[in-house]
Amino acid sequence: MKIINLFLLVLCLALSTAIDEADWVDPYMLPIGFPVHPFFAGYLPVDIARSYYYVYHPSESNPSKDPLVVRVSAGPGCSSLYSWLYSKGPFIFVPESTDFRFNPNNWNKEANVLFIEGPAGVGFSVDNSGMKRNMTD
Repeated sequence: MKIINLFLLVLCLALSTAIDEADWVDPYMLPIGFPVHPFFAGYLPVDIARSYYYVYHPSESNPSKDPLVVRVSAGPGCSSLYSWLYSKGPFIFVPESTDFRFNPNNWNKEANVLFIEGPAGVGFSVDNSGMKRNMTD
């Protein structure tokens, strides 16, 4: 339990310095009709060779008072971005199509939600450390 608390403390410190205006995604930059409030998306540096990709949606009700929910998927082959795009985020992609729709059950209605793509080297996250990825590397 102490390791989890330490991780969250470090994460909050990283967020306070890593998120800036350059990570702000304005809905006007997205396709017409994209049903989402402005949010942040970018990279959280882990060290000189690795960065985690993140998506952060401030709460729609009261961002300064609502809790922070951190979503980190477990296990290989299951991205945190999958839960962002298909179940817990403010919009949902419709299966077997290129369409999306508003998610009436999104988690950021009453919470600040942070989706972290990990480990480094998975999905949009970056890993330039030379870590082996398979038996032939």
